This record gives sequence, C-alpha cells and structure tokens, in this order.
Amino acid sequence: MRTLLKIATGVILLSMQIHAATLYFTDFEELFTVGINRWAGTGGWVSNDTVSGAQSIDQNIIPGGGLGKTASLGFRLPRSLLTFVAKPINHNVAATGLSRIQVNSLLGIENSTNGRRDDFYLSIYNAAGNRLASIRFDNQDPFAVNSQFGIWREDGVNQFDTLLDFISGELFVLLVTIDITANTWSADIGGIPLFQNAPFTATANARDFGLLAFEWRVSGATTETFGDNYFLVADVSIRSVPNGATPFVSMISRDSNLNPVISWQADAGNDYQVQRSPDLVNWFDDLPSSSFPGFTSTFQKSYIDTTSTKPLRRFYRIRRTESK
Repeated sequence: MRTLLKIATGVILLSMQIHAATLYFTDFEELFTVGINRWAGTGGWVSNDTVSGAQSIDQNIIPGGGLGKTASLGFRLPRSLLTFVAKPINHNVAATGLSRIQVNSLLGIENSTNGRRDDFYLSIYNAAGNRLASIRFDNQDPFAVNSQFGIWREDGVNQFDTLLDFISGELFVLLVTIDITANTWSADIGGIPLFQNAPFTATANARDFGLLAFEWRVSGATTETFGDNYFLVADVSIRSVPNGATPFVSMISRDSNLNPVISWQADAGNDYQVQRSPDLVNWFDDLPSSSFPGFTSTFQKSYIDTTSTKPLRRFYRIRRTESK
C-alpha cells in the first residue's frame, strides 16, 4: 500500500550527541542573483546546461511562502534528456576519518501544465564522476497504467520503490544519512522513514562523497517532449557526522490547534533540548519549557510549540546529551 506524504511546515533533524561539521550550506540568499541560468556558476555549482534556462534562481516563487530566493531545475526546453546541477564536495573519508555524511534539503516538485511529466533526482557521485546512488522522484501520471509515480531508491544498479508518494506543489524536507565506509544509507521526509540502513551503492566504483547533484530527466525520447514540471530547491545543508554519534528517530506533526508537535524516543541517562532555527544554520534553545533533563527510563516524549507568533518557516531539532 502506498502512502501519500503531506509534510507540516518545519523539519525534525536526527539529532546527535556530538556536533556535526558543516561541509556546505546555502539558502540561496547570499551570492546568488535572480534569473535563468543563474544557479550554475555561483557558489561552486556546475551544470551541463548553462544556456537554455532550465536551471535558474527565483524570487518568492511561491506567493506568500516566505521562501525568498530558491533554485529550480526544469520548466524550459533543455539541451539534453538529462540535465543536472551539482555541487562538488570532495569529502575525503580516509583523510578525515569521517565516513558519515548527512544531506538535508527543503524541496518541492511543481507539476506540469502541458500534460507531460518527468523524473527528478537527488544523486550522489564520487570524485571521479561516477553515480553511486540516487533518490528518484518519479512524476509519472499516478493514474497511468503501471505508473511508477512516487519516491524510489536507486543504488546505481537496482531501483526500489519506497512505497511513499509526494504531493506536487507541497514543500518537503529530505534528510539523507550516508555511511560511506559501511556502504549503507537512510532517508526520511519530515521524520517519516523512506528507508533505513539500506545498501548505499551496488556499483564497483570507488566510494567517496564527490558531488551532490539535482537532476531532471525528460521521460520522452527527445528534449522536445519535456514536461514543464520543475524541481524546487530552497535550502541545502551537507554535514559530516562523527562515527560515534548514533541518531535517534524524531517526528513532527500538528495538534488540533495546528501547533507543531515534536515527538521522539527519550532514553534513560540522557538530557534533551528542543531547539528551533529559521535557516538550519543558527539554532536557539529559547522555546519555553523545552529542556528535559534526567530521564531514568525509556519512553516516547512530545513537545508542543505553542508560541503565539510563528514565522512561515521554523525548523526544529532535538539535542541529546548524556546526563551528568
């Protein structure tokens, strides 16, 4: 049975006992200028199409959404059946000893108005440019015969249906955690698991985190059959995570008054702090009654953010530390 995702505003991050190191972050507000062909060529982003307008930087693309500048991929006639925009990271696992990488991004897929629908990907490449693995957002008509509409996991050789669907026009936060050395990865949307500890790549290519790529593949046989659907990318965060930091599962929902409800498993011997952020970079622990020290048993804990004034976007995470 397939599950349809509709994600509440905000995101729950998988919090760690040890702070992660930021390898890259952008909300596209700094450096980037609005216009077609403006995503690639700024901040180290590269693309195989810098002239057609298939990749761009937009301003307030969702009216009233409070997103500011965002990147988009699609919409206009591309030069190739596969168009990518990629950020080189070239994280050296052997040199740093850090094999776990987290990718966090605020995404959306806007549907076509011309009746043709394509596929969009978040993909990981190694430093040599070999595709290792992808998450595919298949935008095929869900009512078509044998439709593959939904979210798929790919390991470079095989594809696997996560049995979760997305809603066109709805923003969602994708969190991916990769263990390069163990060759496993997990992903969730707003705390709802897509897959956990699955094989990362089945290819024989060298495993390292070379490139993060957003991709658009036209489903038809020629570029002229493109759909005017597009991939919206609002924020991108890439972090290295110490190997000894074990994640725990947390989720977000809404109560009857539409207040965000943050839920997690609280384990004995740990203290917890619910933090908020406007941008996934700066984190604050000033929410009222958001500190939970000294758990002596394991149980499910929830926190409701009832602050009267909330911005259009607020992100959450839970910081876990050992009790003293």
